[in-house]
Amino acid sequence: MKDYGNIKKACRSYLFRDMDTRLSILLSGLLVLGLNFLLYKGAFSSRSRSYLLLMVYVLIVGLTQITANSMVMNLTVKDKLSKRMEFILASGMEVQSVIKAYTLEMWRISSLVPFVLFFTSYLQEGLGGDFKWILGIYLSSQAMLYFGILLLNILGLSRKNFKFFKNLVFFGTTLAIYLVGNFSTTILSLLEAHHFKLTYVLLGINLFLGLVFGALSMVNLGRMTNESVINKEGTWS
Repeated sequence: MKDYGNIKKACRSYLFRDMDTRLSILLSGLLVLGLNFLLYKGAFSSRSRSYLLLMVYVLIVGLTQITANSMVMNLTVKDKLSKRMEFILASGMEVQSVIKAYTLEMWRISSLVPFVLFFTSYLQEGLGGDFKWILGIYLSSQAMLYFGILLLNILGLSRKNFKFFKNLVFFGTTLAIYLVGNFSTTILSLLEAHHFKLTYVLLGINLFLGLVFGALSMVNLGRMTNESVINKEGTWS
């Protein structure tokens, strides 16, 4: 248990000193600051509450995932490529404990700016609907994202081509944000036409993805051993 706590402290210290992590947090913070300024100026007053809720949801998930992806590459993958992971495992730590410690700290750090986004956007605009449903969307999003980051860490130790893995996750996340942003009106119109409430749809998405990510994470984590990680070779090319 003491070793687990030390791993978390070392992980937290490294990530806060990592320039890419700082840059991701800074850029995310500036984006949230700009959005709050626009909300304050009433730039979205002509838009529906559903539109704002969808936009905030996508930003919370997207910003968390992009920041977490950067941390996975700069810590988990770098540990593997530099053989530092082998050194950690050789000291007596179990790979499952290391991955869980890394995931928890990455999830905490990557969730800082999205929490500010959720809190400030709700205070300014209300996001529509009952607060307990909005809070449920946020909390279920965070649970889903935790398992998503856990799965990223597991996959990060089992890929052969780390550069391809990084680009796939980054551009996939960016593309999803772009598509939802550009087709948000169409999405909301379809939901309204079929009498689907956006809050229920977002909760359903979080529940479905959380279960998928959670199941995949538990299955793959259970199969991992120190030996399988040490023997796995990977390159950045």
